Amino acid sequence: MARRYRIAVLGGTFDRLHAGHERLLARAFAAADSVGIGVTTDQYLHRHPKPMGGTIRSYRSRRAALTKFLRRKYPGRGFWLAPLNDGWGRSVEPGIDVLLATPDTRRGAHAVNRERRRRGLPPLAIVLVPLVRGADGRPIASRRIRSGEIDARGQRAPKAPPNQRAAR
Repeated sequence: MARRYRIAVLGGTFDRLHAGHERLLARAFAAADSVGIGVTTDQYLHRHPKPMGGTIRSYRSRRAALTKFLRRKYPGRGFWLAPLNDGWGRSVEPGIDVLLATPDTRRGAHAVNRERRRRGLPPLAIVLVPLVRGADGRPIASRRIRSGEIDARGQRAPKAPPNQRAAR
């Protein structure tokens, strides 16, 4: 990624931080001086259900875990977190330069640019970040971690003893 931007944005649920989140964030910090991250709120998730949605951690917990990770991994770097209550968040504000997305969120990135044009703002550059694949060759995803299928590194999760399987 040759060009350096001032402000990069991205958004997501950030439930169970994993290797895919880490790659997306690393690319954002490599691309820009400052990074804005929209974190979906509990209300947004209620309106837009996800697989195993009842096991997604609260907004407050997800935000705290992400903040802790960012402060540890990117000390002294500029970043901000914002509640994401819609499909746009702060990506439709003036002053943003680039939007990071994955192949799974590419459509949303293009929708952001359509909304920016509608609001009279220039479209954002879009940086597509490849998905990180687990040991089984499938993308690492929080839903797979929530189900106990894999861990945050994409390795097969160890099977729980029979008396603990129902408690997950």
